[in-house]
Amino acid sequence: MLPRAILAYSAGVLLLVALPHWPSALWALALLAAAALLEALVWPRWPALRGLALPFALGLGYALWRGDALLAQRWPLARHGEELVVSGRVASLPELSREAPQRLRAKDAGERVWRFSFAPEDPALPARIRVSWYRTDQWLRGGECWRFSLRLKTPLGSANPHGFDYEGWLFRQGIAATATVRSAERCEVAGGYWVLRARQALLDRLQAWLPESPARALTAALVLGYDGELRAADWDAFRLTGTSHLVAISGFNLAIVAGFAWWLLRWSWSLVPALCLRLPAQKAASLGAALVAAGYALLAGFEPPVLRALLMLWVLLAALFLDRLAASWRVLLIAWGLVLLHDPFAVLSPGLWLSFGAVAAIFWLSLGRPPGEPVWKQALRLQLLLSLALAPMTLFFFQGTAWIAPFVNLLAVPVFALLTPLLVLVLLLCAVWPWTGLPLLTVLAWALNAVHASLVALAQSHAESWIAASPPPAALALALLGALLLTSPRGLPLKALGLLCLLPLLFPPQNAPKSGYDLAVLDVGQGLAVVVRTAGHSLLFDAGPAYEEGFDAGESVVAPYLLGEGLRRLDLLIVSHSDLDHRGGVPAVRRLLKPRREIGALSVEPCRAGEHWQWDGVDFELLHGPRPGESASDNDAGCVLRVSANGHATLLPADIERGTEAALVRAVPERLRAEVLLAPHHGSKTSSTPDFVHAVEPRLVIFPAGFRNPYRHPRPEVLRRYAEQGAELRMSGHEGALRLHVDPETGAGPVQAWREAGARGWWAPPLREFDSAPR
Repeated sequence: MLPRAILAYSAGVLLLVALPHWPSALWALALLAAAALLEALVWPRWPALRGLALPFALGLGYALWRGDALLAQRWPLARHGEELVVSGRVASLPELSREAPQRLRAKDAGERVWRFSFAPEDPALPARIRVSWYRTDQWLRGGECWRFSLRLKTPLGSANPHGFDYEGWLFRQGIAATATVRSAERCEVAGGYWVLRARQALLDRLQAWLPESPARALTAALVLGYDGELRAADWDAFRLTGTSHLVAISGFNLAIVAGFAWWLLRWSWSLVPALCLRLPAQKAASLGAALVAAGYALLAGFEPPVLRALLMLWVLLAALFLDRLAASWRVLLIAWGLVLLHDPFAVLSPGLWLSFGAVAAIFWLSLGRPPGEPVWKQALRLQLLLSLALAPMTLFFFQGTAWIAPFVNLLAVPVFALLTPLLVLVLLLCAVWPWTGLPLLTVLAWALNAVHASLVALAQSHAESWIAASPPPAALALALLGALLLTSPRGLPLKALGLLCLLPLLFPPQNAPKSGYDLAVLDVGQGLAVVVRTAGHSLLFDAGPAYEEGFDAGESVVAPYLLGEGLRRLDLLIVSHSDLDHRGGVPAVRRLLKPRREIGALSVEPCRAGEHWQWDGVDFELLHGPRPGESASDNDAGCVLRVSANGHATLLPADIERGTEAALVRAVPERLRAEVLLAPHHGSKTSSTPDFVHAVEPRLVIFPAGFRNPYRHPRPEVLRRYAEQGAELRMSGHEGALRLHVDPETGAGPVQAWREAGARGWWAPPLREFDSAPR
C-alpha cells in the first residue's frame, strides 16, 4: 500500500503545480473531505482504487498550504520600489560580481557588486530577500549583521513560452522579495549563524591558501557548494562537455563522498575482529557514511539540492543497514516520498528529476546483466546507456544535449570521484594542520587546473557538439519509453521498437501559420526581441539585452522560445542598432540557432532603405537604415521594418526618435500606415510624435518596456497620444510575451498575453493599467 500511497500523493502535488491558478484553502478542505468519504464508502467496491484518494488529496492540500504560506510573504506590487531601513543578517555566502575579478577584489575597489540572501529581523518583512549591492567598497561576509536602506521590489521576472522561469526559481528558494542597497552600516550582533560563519571562515582561508584560479573556484564549488567564483565561460565548458552535474554539489558528489567513507570505514572496521562481533563491518560503514554525508551537506550549507540528495542517500543507506536493498525500487520510491514531504515544490527543480532519474536508470540497467563482467566493461556500458536513458530529461530541462558528454564522462566521472573526497579531506586537514595539508592542497590544485584546462579545450574544439532542440513533451515521453526499451535486459520483447520511439525527436512539429504571419514580442525586460514567422520562414528582429556574467535574454528567453516553437535554424536575423538592449542576446542566438543570413548593426550588410522581399505571400520592406556617416549606435540610425499580408501591416521602428520619424513621414507616409505598431524607443518622450502617430494610425500599440523601468517608459504623454488615436495599448513588461496572428483576410487577431495564457500559481498576475509613478 505504501508505494501506491506515495504515487497518489505525488500525483496530487504535480496536479497543483500544473494548475494555472490555485484554489482556495476551502477547496482543499472540501477535497480532503470528499477523499475521506470515497475511501470509506465508495472504494471498497473497487479494491484496486483503495488507498489512493486520501493520499492524492493530502498531496494537493499540503502543497497548496505550503505554497500559500510562501506567497503570503511576497512583497506586494502596490509597494514595489518602496525604500525601508532594514536590519538583519547576510544569510548566504555573498557572491562578488565576476565581471572583472582582479579589479573588483582590489583593496581600494569602489565598484564591487555583491549579490546575497538577506534575513531581516522584522517579522513583518519577507523571511528571505535577494539583495544586490552595486558600486561599493565594502567587503561582505556570510552571517554578518547590517542595517541597510533597501529599495524593495516584488519578485518579478520575464514571462515567456519555453523560457527560464525566474519567478519560479525565486519561489523555490523561498525568496519573497528582491532589493537593491541604497545605503548601509554595520551592526554588531553576537552569536547565531554558526554554520554559515564557519563556511565563510573556511572560504576565506581557501582564498588565502590558493591564488585566484580555476582550481580555487572548483574547490569552493565542490567542497562548500559556493560557485561565486565560477564564470559564465566555465559553465559553458561544463555544459558543452556534459559535466555540470559533477561540479554543482548534488547526488553524485554526496554519493561519492559517502561511498568513499563507506569503503574506508568497512575496511578499517574489518581489521578489528572484536568490533565486527559487536556490529558487522557493513552496517558500521553504513552508519559512518550517513554521518559523513551529513557533515558534507553541512559544509555545503544544506542548500535544497544538497538536502534532497542527503535524504535520498540516507534512505538508501538505511535500506543497506537493514538488509532491504534488494527491494531497490521500493527504497527509491520511499526516498522520493520523503523528499516531497519535506518540500513538495522540489518537483519544480530539474535536479530532483535528474538525480532520481539517474538512480532509477542505474537500477534498471543492472537488471538481468551477466555476472562476472569486468569492471571497466561495466563502467563503459553503464555510462553510455545512462546517457541514453537521461537524454530525454536533458532535452526537456535544458533545450539540448551534448553528444560528446557520454565519452567525456567516461574519464571525468572517475577523476571527480577521486578528487572530490580528497579535496574534502585535504581542506579539513588544512584547517587543522596547515603545514601538512597545504602541500597536498597545492598538488590537488594543480590537478584541478589540468582538469579544467582539458574540459575547456574539449569544449572549444567541439563547440558544435551541443545539439540545440526542445521537442514537445509528448515526443520526449515517447523517447523516454524508447530509451527504456533500448536499455532493457536481454530477452525483453519489442526491444527494437525503441528506435521507432526516438524518431519523433528528429522531426519536431512546426508551429508555423498556414497563411499570413505570426508576431511574438518577447518579454526581455527593458529591451527588444520580436519574432516574425510565416508558413516556411522565420525572422528575429533584435535579440534583447545581455549583461556580462548576468542575465542574457538570448540564452534565457529568445533561443528557448525559438527552439520550443520547433525551429532549429533562423532564416534572418536583423539587429536594428548596436545598443546593448537590442544586440546583447545575439551571440547566444548565433550559437544555438545559426541564422542563415544577418543584416543590420552587427553585420557587414547594413539595413538599406527600400530593400524588400516576400516569404510565403507576406511582404517585408526596410523603410530606413543608417545614412552615410551615422553611427550604428545612434537611435535614429536604426532599422525600420514593415511586414504586411494583403495590406494588413505591422511596423517595427526599433528606437528611432523624432528626427527619423519626421523624415519617414515626409518620404514614405503611405508606407507607415499599419494595424500593429511596436512603439518607437519603448514609448520614450523623444519618439511617437503626433505627426508620426497620425501617419501610422495603429489599432494596436505594443510597448516593449520593462515593468517599472528606470526610464519611466512609456511616458504618460505618449500613452495619451495613442489613446486619443483609439489604439489598444499593451506592454510586454506587464503581461509577458505578447503574441498574435495577422491573417491576410481579417487582419490582426486577438493578442495572447503569456502571463495570462501560461499562468503559474506562483506568478504575479498580469497588469492592465500603465503606471507612470517614479521608479
